[in-house]
Amino acid sequence: MIGHLRRIGVVRVQTLLNFSFKATIEAQMLISNTHSAAVAASPLLQSVHGDGNSRQNLRRNQIGDNVSKKDKIKFLITTLLDLNDSKDSVYGALDAWVAWEQIFPIASIKQVLIALEKEQQWHRIVQVIKWMLSKGQGTTMGTYAQFIRALDMDHRAKEAHEFWLKKIGRDLHSVPWQLCNRMISIYYRNNMLENLIKVWFAACHLLLDMENQMCVMSLLCLLGNYHSQSACHTFSLFCRKLWFSINS
Repeated sequence: MIGHLRRIGVVRVQTLLNFSFKATIEAQMLISNTHSAAVAASPLLQSVHGDGNSRQNLRRNQIGDNVSKKDKIKFLITTLLDLNDSKDSVYGALDAWVAWEQIFPIASIKQVLIALEKEQQWHRIVQVIKWMLSKGQGTTMGTYAQFIRALDMDHRAKEAHEFWLKKIGRDLHSVPWQLCNRMISIYYRNNMLENLIKVWFAACHLLLDMENQMCVMSLLCLLGNYHSQSACHTFSLFCRKLWFSINS
């Protein structure tokens, strides 16, 4: 009987903590629509006393520390899905959410992005990644590929092209072939054929420099999916001429 009462007490305490965390985050979101997360969290920072141990004291006094990582992620996903289509609202919610963290929660953000992908919330994914990049976080080829895909699915080919030129297309040595293929597909579907040829030619040169003939043939087959049989034959002849001209 005593053990049962204790379990009920623990459940009630955890429920109160979760409710308090939610209420606090929602209050911070209202502030963060016009101010940064640091400003929103300043009253909490000012309430902590001490010098060397102030950061540790802050961690112990945060309600968010008593809420599981899974619940925090679930809360953010639900919040993002419910928000209206406003950059300020989305950025404010994200700023308030990370205000609890001493280290940027990149792993949690990636889980949020995966969940949004399952819901096909491409416009929201674009907003979240833009916010993350504005913080200097997630500057990896994996994030760039996810961003390009979201822009593509959100029918924003011009923006995908601009991002490709700015962040990716200058040096293809570290760019996965799948991402090059994504851009080729975007250019083809949006009748941006000049850019298509530029990416294809640059990727082809890189693959030939690597002396990987199988990759070249794979590239050719993928391009053939976008063209008629006669066009594919023309591409095949061009690829052979390019191969022999470089290796002669």
